[in-house]
Amino acid sequence: MDIQLEQFKIFEAVARCGSFSAAAEELFVTQPAVSQSIKQLEGRLETKLFVRGQRGAALTEAGQDLYAYVSEAMRLLENGENHINQLKTLHHGLLRIGASDTLCNHYLLPYLKQFQEKYPRVKLRVTNRTSRETVELLRNGKVDIGFVNTPCTPDGAIEVRELLPLHDIFVYNPKLIELPRTAEGKVELSRVTLMMLEKEAATRTYVADEYEKRGIPLSPQIELGSHDLLLSFAMSGIGVAAVVREYSRHMLESGVLEEIDSLPALPPRAMALVTSKKTPLTAAAREFIKMLGHLNK
Repeated sequence: MDIQLEQFKIFEAVARCGSFSAAAEELFVTQPAVSQSIKQLEGRLETKLFVRGQRGAALTEAGQDLYAYVSEAMRLLENGENHINQLKTLHHGLLRIGASDTLCNHYLLPYLKQFQEKYPRVKLRVTNRTSRETVELLRNGKVDIGFVNTPCTPDGAIEVRELLPLHDIFVYNPKLIELPRTAEGKVELSRVTLMMLEKEAATRTYVADEYEKRGIPLSPQIELGSHDLLLSFAMSGIGVAAVVREYSRHMLESGVLEEIDSLPALPPRAMALVTSKKTPLTAAAREFIKMLGHLNK
């Protein structure tokens, strides 16, 4: 049916107010405009909806039936509008974040706590995946924003914004391990139990490729699934671990682990925020990004 929503809105107001003039005053339109709209609605429905009298306008039987539907529809529309406004003001909603366990533990945790305390009615859903998997989740619309370790190349669908620099290093427990060194004092990684992340990890690929370019092939004897496990294994004296300095700071500052400084330094990478260029950010996602602070500088 080619019936304008505005006509239903005017019909509902007349039925609720009981008169054309009261409805016109409420809707800030003229009474003739209200009369014309009701006349058009009755013409399209080929049904009399109101009986006008000295005391106002009374619904006909057909008008009463229609009002039951229209009033409910208007209520639902109003509720929908209110819901959207509440989403905009973060009274309700859902924030979906993709990030690795390491990024959650060493970077995101205080921001997640801050966000939850400020917006307790917004649900948080954090999906823990590798950086590569997080990007795919974002491409497929499974998360609103993601946090990854670079390298991560932006393209037509993904925007990458660097947040913090990352430095790849090798660490060991000096109380439990004596490192084999050359005559020049350089550590021979080929003679230690080397521990790195699994091959699927972007960090592992980056570090291995960069050292291969420098003529130092890396062949880890132990592959682990998380950065924190690498730290734990290194702390236990099992071997030398390839880790990120920024995610290992507490171990280094306490003296439990020591950085091997005689190895070639790699160019710094970054921890980055990834967002979709094709899907607008939700209000919750925008507010969370504001809390990061780094992007406001």
